[in-house]
Amino acid sequence: MPEPVSAWRRRAATAAVVAAVISCVGFPVRQAAIRAFDEMRGEPTSTAAAEAYLRAVFESGDSSAISRCLCSEDLDARFREARELRRQIEPYAVFGVRVESSGWRTVGSDGTVAAMVDLHFTRIDPTTGAVTTTSGTAHEWRFHTREERGLRGGWKVCRIDAPPLCDTYLRC
Repeated sequence: MPEPVSAWRRRAATAAVVAAVISCVGFPVRQAAIRAFDEMRGEPTSTAAAEAYLRAVFESGDSSAISRCLCSEDLDARFREARELRRQIEPYAVFGVRVESSGWRTVGSDGTVAAMVDLHFTRIDPTTGAVTTTSGTAHEWRFHTREERGLRGGWKVCRIDAPPLCDTYLRC
């Protein structure tokens, strides 16, 4: 026995509303998921990974930006090291830190890159009120990187060899 016309119209209207909701909600959800994966992906080169690490730790201090730069192997220990570097500069970085790196080169064939790195701190002189920028002397930093596979793939920093911040960049 055929359905009444009004029941058929109700089902068609319900199907249209469900399709509209799925297309309106589904696209933004899909875009957000793609963006989340992209945000956790590493960099296209080992040098880009090292530069991203420097900027994340010293210029932004953002935890998710730091995590994005780190190898998945022993992630917690690497994250604590990065946060410790950030903690050391925070008293000196009241108005910001600018990282300057130059002379990037590949060291060996294992994904290690090196550069001369200098940190510039913007502060207010407590006696004069003048804005000053202080910096240390550029020193060599080495970044041991690895290209990871999977959803969180890309080049990531697994270890750094850096001079101590105190007495190199900071007056501790």
